[in-house]
Amino acid sequence: MTVIAHLSDPHLGPLPRFTPFDLMSKRGLGAINYFRRRRRWHDMAVLDRLVADVLDEAPDAVAVTGDLTNLGLEAEFLPAAVFLGKFGPADKVAAIPGNHDAYVRTVATAPARVWGAHMSSDDGRIGFPFVRRHGQVALIGLSSAVPTWPLAATGEVGAAQRDALGPLLESLKAEGLFRIVLVHHPVAEDGTPWMRRLRDAAELREIIAREGAELVLHGHNHEPARAEIAGPERPVPVIAVPSCSTGVLSHEPLAAYNLYSVGGQPGAWACEVVTRGFTRDGSIAETDRYALY
Repeated sequence: MTVIAHLSDPHLGPLPRFTPFDLMSKRGLGAINYFRRRRRWHDMAVLDRLVADVLDEAPDAVAVTGDLTNLGLEAEFLPAAVFLGKFGPADKVAAIPGNHDAYVRTVATAPARVWGAHMSSDDGRIGFPFVRRHGQVALIGLSSAVPTWPLAATGEVGAAQRDALGPLLESLKAEGLFRIVLVHHPVAEDGTPWMRRLRDAAELREIIAREGAELVLHGHNHEPARAEIAGPERPVPVIAVPSCSTGVLSHEPLAAYNLYSVGGQPGAWACEVVTRGFTRDGSIAETDRYALY
C-alpha cells in the first residue's frame, strides 16, 4: 500500500516587505485584494495545524499543487521552500507552481529556481513534466503556471509538456505503476470561469483519453470537487481539494486535504480516498471516505 497526501493553495502569509516599485504591475491589484480579504481568509495557524495532522498520518509522499505565494514577490519563494520542507525531505515532497507563483514575468522561473528539489524527477532532472515513483505510484508533475494580465488567473500546460506527457504516461503504464497527474488548474469541463480556466484543458484531456492515467489531482478553485474525464479503458477520476489554509473568516470551504491509499495491481487497482479537514467546531477530523477503485 502506498499513501499519498494532496494539499493545495496555502497562500502563505504574511507578505514580506515590498516597495511601491514591486506593485507597479498586476501585483498592485493583487495587493489590494490581499489586504482587503485574502490575509483574513488564509489563516497560518489553521495551516500549521493541518501540516501537523498530515505529519501524524505519515504518508509515503506529499504533493502540493501550487499557489504557495500570494503576489509572486521574490521574497515569498524562500519561505515557501521552508514550508515544503516541513513535510520531510525533498524526495518525498513534490510541488508544482500555481498562477500566483508566476504572477508576473520577472518571477516566472523562480519556482523551479528556489523549489527545484521538489520539482525534479527521480534522476534529479528539474523540469516539467517530472516523475516521482513511490512504491506502486508515479506522480507526474505538470506546470500550468504562466504570467497573465490583471484580473486573469488562467493557466496553460503548453505544447512542450503535452508532447512529453503522452510517451511518459505510456512508459509508466508499461512499468505497472498507478499514474497520478498533478496540475494546478482544473482539467475537467467543470464550469470554471473563463478568466480562471486552463486554456489547453481540451488538449490535455485528449492525451489522457489516448494514453490513460489512474488519477488527476488539482487545486486552484479553493473547493473540493470530483469529476471524470475520458480514458482509454475507463473514465479517469479528477479530484480537487480546497485551500489548505482557509479559516472560518473565509467564505470558502474550510481547510482540508486528501489521502490516497493505493494498492492492488494494474487492471485491479484499489484506491481509497480519505478527506481530513477542519470542522466548524475547530477540530480536524475525517470528513469523507470513499473508494475510487
